[in-house]
This record gives sequence, C-alpha cells and structure tokens, in this order.
Amino acid sequence: MANERPAGNKAGKLWIMIGLFIVVFGIGMTVMTNMVNDKKIDAMTQQCEDDGGQAIVAKEKNFLSTSYSFECKQ
Repeated sequence: MANERPAGNKAGKLWIMIGLFIVVFGIGMTVMTNMVNDKKIDAMTQQCEDDGGQAIVAKEKNFLSTSYSFECKQ
C-alpha cells in the first residue's frame, strides 16, 4: 500500500480537461454569436436602405465580442 499514488493527481488532470473544454466551448459560442449578430445587422441595414432610409451602424470591437449601435434615419 505504500507504493500507491494518491487519487488527487488523476482528479486534477480531469478538472483541467473539464476547464479547457468549458473555455473552448465558450470561445466557440462567442464566435458563433458574433457571426449571427453580423448577419442580423446586415439584414437590418438592407431593410433600412430598402425602405429609403440611411442606416448608421457603430461597431465597437472588444477582445472576443463586438457591440453594435444601429440607427435608421428616414
């Protein structure tokens, strides 16, 4: 029994793997959300221009996310 390794080493590796999975999943979801938002802003801009207005889009890029401000002037 003196030669057995403690279970903490394997458990620690498991938690690191779980943490890395959560990080990768979170980054993937952020990128997908940004892509969907880009498509929505493009559609809103097209709709505004089709209605005869002028679309004003302000885009603020952060590390992983993007914030938008949209205004349609008629």
